[in-house]
Amino acid sequence: MGRKYLTLASALLLALCLNACGSRPGTVPPPSGGGEGEGSPLLTPASPDDCYWTAVRHESYNPSFDRTEVSTMPTEKWWADLYLNEDGTALFREVLGFGYASYLINVEWWLGADNVLRLTGEDYDGELVTMDGRMEKDRSVMLETPYGDRFYFEPAQKPDSGGALCIADLEGTWRMTGGEPGAGEKHMASLLNIERRWSDGEEGGYILRAEYYSARLLDTDTPQYETQKELLVEKREEALSDGFSGEPWSARLFSEESGAEYLAALTERNTLHLRRSDAPDGPQTVYTRSDSFLPETLTLTLADEPDDALIFYWRDPPAEVAQPLEALPMTALEKGGQNRILLVGRWYETDIQFCTGSAEQNADGTLGEWITDTVLYEGTLGIDEPQWFSLSIPEKNARLCLFMKRPWDESWFTWPITDQDPFLVSGNTFLTET
Repeated sequence: MGRKYLTLASALLLALCLNACGSRPGTVPPPSGGGEGEGSPLLTPASPDDCYWTAVRHESYNPSFDRTEVSTMPTEKWWADLYLNEDGTALFREVLGFGYASYLINVEWWLGADNVLRLTGEDYDGELVTMDGRMEKDRSVMLETPYGDRFYFEPAQKPDSGGALCIADLEGTWRMTGGEPGAGEKHMASLLNIERRWSDGEEGGYILRAEYYSARLLDTDTPQYETQKELLVEKREEALSDGFSGEPWSARLFSEESGAEYLAALTERNTLHLRRSDAPDGPQTVYTRSDSFLPETLTLTLADEPDDALIFYWRDPPAEVAQPLEALPMTALEKGGQNRILLVGRWYETDIQFCTGSAEQNADGTLGEWITDTVLYEGTLGIDEPQWFSLSIPEKNARLCLFMKRPWDESWFTWPITDQDPFLVSGNTFLTET
């Protein structure tokens, strides 16, 4: 009888701790492989506000030297933390510089027999990830990543407002969903893309770079476009503006070359506010996080790409493709052009030219060599980079020709812009070397 009472007492203490930090015993299955709990270390019950941990040590195996390497955390550029919330959700994040080195979102956590801790959620790419570890009786935590690295956490004071988000959460594609347009603007669109990149500089870790696209007066014959690429990103300790309801910090996005400068801040992980730095009382534009830079319909179409594709060409794409990309500048190849062409770079960077001229006809009536008069446009298409062009596509004799080649090729491949066979394009197609 005594042993039975001891087991019941152990279970009661474990339940007290689970309820304090948010796990839901009896409603969520514990990790597999645990015992019945006899002999488990008893956990000290925690208060509902004490459900936050910071990493103090990191261990990783180095196969080159056949040894386990130990690092003290946090450092100036490297830190990790863990939230185990009362509702059974969790958050794990590891930050290196300005970007996430690893991240787990949409997480559920369980604390099972023998104090085995399990986190199941999604990584930054949406892949399902499980992390296993232990919670010791002093409430310190060990978690092992799928790659075998181990993080050791100690309980810490939960950060005040703003601690649940950091500058690494800026990474992603943001589409304008709100904000007051200026006087006389009939239709506007804006797109902000913030990328994480590895830096080998003195600071080490990840850096952030941003691209800003804005289009105004889209309902007129003379839309206005603004494009800023390779914007530097740095953290500010000040809020976006006085009385701002979001994060107590903000980010400065700026170009030393053009002088453009913007301030950005988050109100929640998927909502961003942006304003020009020289207009502290000016309007703020609201952006919502998007799944990707390219619209889903376009991404699905690109999945059918042949191996020999140079670029992707879509004539007058539907609204579900065009609208998410309408902030990107439109290059007018002909005044008053009635058709829109969307070009997307594929596996390699591709040089392109649009040239006026005429095509010689082959003996079988097909279009032959292109005789160029003037080069109207020349540039480069990056991998997965979309670019817009406008012109009026003739039914027969082409007035313009698209030239394309890889940087290492000597000869150009040609595609006369016409509705005449064999270059007729009624919808979308991959343009190839053949």
